[in-house]
Amino acid sequence: MFKRSYYGLLATVSLSSFGDVFGLLAMEWLVYEITASKLAMGAMALCYTIPEVSLRLLGSPLSDRLHRGRFMAMLAAVRLLALLLPLSLGLAGQLQLWHLFIAAVLSGACSALFLPTAMAVVPEVANEQKLMRAFAVIDGSRNAAALLGPALAGALTSATGALPTLGINAVCYTAAIITLLYLPAMQKPVSPEESFSLQVYIKDIRQGFSFYRKFPAMLLIMGMVSISNMSSVAIWTMMIPFVREVLHRDAAAMGTLTTASAFGTLAGLAVISWIGEIKKRRTFMLCSLAATGLFNALLGLFPSYPFALFALCAAGAAGPFFGSLSSSLHGTLVPSSIQGRVNSIRFLIGGGLQPIGAFAGAAIAEVYGLPFLFLSLGLLPILCSAAAAFLPNLKNLDGDLSNLRTKLQPDSYNKGLIIK
Repeated sequence: MFKRSYYGLLATVSLSSFGDVFGLLAMEWLVYEITASKLAMGAMALCYTIPEVSLRLLGSPLSDRLHRGRFMAMLAAVRLLALLLPLSLGLAGQLQLWHLFIAAVLSGACSALFLPTAMAVVPEVANEQKLMRAFAVIDGSRNAAALLGPALAGALTSATGALPTLGINAVCYTAAIITLLYLPAMQKPVSPEESFSLQVYIKDIRQGFSFYRKFPAMLLIMGMVSISNMSSVAIWTMMIPFVREVLHRDAAAMGTLTTASAFGTLAGLAVISWIGEIKKRRTFMLCSLAATGLFNALLGLFPSYPFALFALCAAGAAGPFFGSLSSSLHGTLVPSSIQGRVNSIRFLIGGGLQPIGAFAGAAIAEVYGLPFLFLSLGLLPILCSAAAAFLPNLKNLDGDLSNLRTKLQPDSYNKGLIIK
């Protein structure tokens, strides 16, 4: 059984994920309705991803120095205010494109630290023997929320417009904040050896990077994640134009496609939970990456609605093997005292190319068309996984990790140990 704090964390992540499905669809739909421009969609994604990437670097020490539950509540409160801006102006009939961009900037800034902080809490509130299942259950709850949310969000947007859909997101964040404030303490008080200063702050950031210096195999993994995420964000940023211009469908169809992807992800997570501990991590992770890219590429070759449902479901089923194994590796190998900053750096590296993917994807779609975009960016993860299969460092990911974990304890960070 997991601790009570774990179930509270699970509820918080589920609420925020469910709300974000509504909010993301609503804001993207509003941008497209106002402009009908693919470049505007790309600019919207940039407004979200650039602050997200920047704050993950600058804010990485905060997750380890602040009370994690209250810190998450504060981030959720700012995110709620960001949602209320376009919602209130839209209801007043005064909504403009720049209002949505401001909301995206604030949302991206809060998202930068919310999920890394939540992931840093998991090893503290879950049993070590059940760590992979703990991460898989959280990933499953996020995708279960995404399974129900998109179809409901699409149907609601089709029936009543995007503003009520945005309101659902605000309600979910209000509930998440209340849940966080009533959780038991999720982190022991931090007693840093040094008083907090700019020098110590910079040292904390460097310590987050030092994990990847000590374990190059994990840096390779995050490099592959970065390329895969760049490809995915470009494809999903263009999904609304793809649905409307290529598939000739409405918001309800967009929601159903997102639900198909979430259903596949949930199925993949169910398989992971059933299998339990996976020893051949490298094989599963590389196959997961290649399969995800393959089904995304096929969307460009067979642009029909029934095939899109199948391809997105299949890509969703393949993806969790990479994500859950990566989370489990970080949870196992990273010392508890630096979980927050390492997770922030982890998400920084993994999402570092997303702004490029968002805007470059929009530009490519504008010039060469959406099918070409899906085909070319779907091939990137396939090529990446094929090249990674020949890298010897990734063999360190297989089998028993206890020796590596011992070498990566906090004292090794002071000795400058390098693990090849």
